[in-house]
Amino acid sequence: MKKLTKKNIFTIVFLAAAAILPFIITNSYTLRILTNVCIYSIIALSINLIVGFSGQLDFGRAAFVGLGAYCSAILVTTLHMPFIVGLIGGGLFAALFGAVLGWICRHSSFDYLTLITVGFLEICRKIFQNWYAVTNGSFGFRTEKPSFFGVELKSPRSLYWLCLIILILCYIAIYRITKSKMGRAYMALRDDPIAAEYAGINVKAFKLNNFVIASFFSGIAGSLMAHFTTFLSPTVFVYDEALLELQMAILGGLGSLPGSILGAAILTILPEVSRAAYEYRLLIMGIMMVVLMLFVPNGLLGRDGVVDRVIALVRKMGKRTQGKKVN
Repeated sequence: MKKLTKKNIFTIVFLAAAAILPFIITNSYTLRILTNVCIYSIIALSINLIVGFSGQLDFGRAAFVGLGAYCSAILVTTLHMPFIVGLIGGGLFAALFGAVLGWICRHSSFDYLTLITVGFLEICRKIFQNWYAVTNGSFGFRTEKPSFFGVELKSPRSLYWLCLIILILCYIAIYRITKSKMGRAYMALRDDPIAAEYAGINVKAFKLNNFVIASFFSGIAGSLMAHFTTFLSPTVFVYDEALLELQMAILGGLGSLPGSILGAAILTILPEVSRAAYEYRLLIMGIMMVVLMLFVPNGLLGRDGVVDRVIALVRKMGKRTQGKKVN
């Protein structure tokens, strides 16, 4: 029988809660927040694939989310194509730009890659803001709700189910990638690129491959965001947003896929439950991340993270209690 690890437990609990919540919650606002959690979870998973599994630091993920969002919005709203075409098209469009940027950055070191991704994000933001003929610029771009076979998904519950199903599919796909030969190559170049190259791994090719795949999933999330909110604005795809998305992956634990979902859930729900201190949300999140990096740099569900330490502490206390009973 397969060992029940903390990751398996989290996955079971998440799936059970995700399936039950729509039947318990009738408040449409709460369902919209949970739908946002699903969308941001996909983004956090794509970031974890880059940062947590291959060791590349990306500060510009919001750019790829934006590329997927605008591409899907144009395909569905302007060109009147089916939603599924917009969804896949948004992912492929983001992956295309991921391939271009990944090819440019294939020789770049960790530090320079960070600067390049920040620059790429700013370039995309300027294009979204000023290309009025395509994106409608600062006025924003109105999109349509997703529909299948002529049936439009209007209710918050139906949109939640759609985003949850796509999140599960993305999770399974990324999980399979990380457990494959490709995933092991990612981890090898993360741990020691020089040793990986000596072992026969084409480091540059796998870095490019990793960037393209992660960009595809970011584009999928962008497409969902576009048709869920029904309005796109360049102000959504900015550095603050990219930093928040990176924080989600780090908070949950780099290298932990369940951690990505947990981090996305916390940083999506936290601002909503603390509306009184909304102006200080970035300050609160900043302090939280500093404390986390100082004391538990591996996040909540990462290796030797908060959960691992709590489990170890409970086991230690249990052994002490048993020892006292024996005496």
